[in-house]
Amino acid sequence: MFAAVIPACNEAGRLVRVIKNLWTLPLDLFILVLNGCRDATLAEVLDFTGSRARIIYFPEALGPDVPRAIGTLYALEQGARGLLYVDGDMVGNFNQEAERLLEALERDVDLALCNCYPEVKPRHPLAGAVLYYRGLLNRELGLWSNIGYATPSHGPHAISRRLLLQIPLADLAVPPLTLVHATRTGCNVSVAVTLDHIYLGSRQRLDPHAETMAVTLIGDCIQALKTARGETPGRSTAGCNYLGYDPARRRDILVRVLSGQRPLLIMSSFHNAPGLATI
Repeated sequence: MFAAVIPACNEAGRLVRVIKNLWTLPLDLFILVLNGCRDATLAEVLDFTGSRARIIYFPEALGPDVPRAIGTLYALEQGARGLLYVDGDMVGNFNQEAERLLEALERDVDLALCNCYPEVKPRHPLAGAVLYYRGLLNRELGLWSNIGYATPSHGPHAISRRLLLQIPLADLAVPPLTLVHATRTGCNVSVAVTLDHIYLGSRQRLDPHAETMAVTLIGDCIQALKTARGETPGRSTAGCNYLGYDPARRRDILVRVLSGQRPLLIMSSFHNAPGLATI
């Protein structure tokens, strides 16, 4: 079966739109990882009638990409053979592109990516810096001619069970590390769709957030570069430490979940199901 993993933190008015946009796809399970929500996100998805939806709930904000790793754990335990990853604020109508990502998995692609910068004309200097480090990493991994600037950090993408079983799930919290593991294990990495960033429908954030996220993405690429080169893992280069939101990633919670020390709280979003369960 195929499953979608959709993280969300304070996405009232958006998350249900994301689910509805993807509902017609051949997905057997929608795994919604709600974390740190202080708005009506939980109430809205509980009111959404859909027997394929499951909510993994955390009162704490987990930080970037940690929810992705936790949702993956649950999906693999349910037997998913491939996962589609979409952020909970991406309200753009790109279900055709998402379906092509799933079709790529059917063709034995292990990491199906979306090219979100088809014209490579960054609209902001920060975006240019992020693209520079993405290109640096993809060249280091020998992927440049195949995927260009594409990365699992940006846009919808899909990953096969085969690749996921070869990745320490904690490394999913730093998405470029997936590229490193894919190349090390001989998995098939490909750009399956092209979709300009503006069509994702992502929430427009204020400048301080955009700058911090750019620093996060650069630091992630540096960490992946060092890992690929067998160097001591870190996020520093040329005397600058690119932390960004990395300290907000709740790796302590992720470790407890992955080790089974913290059971997941699962909610069913359809009305006639048991309200709560633990695994």
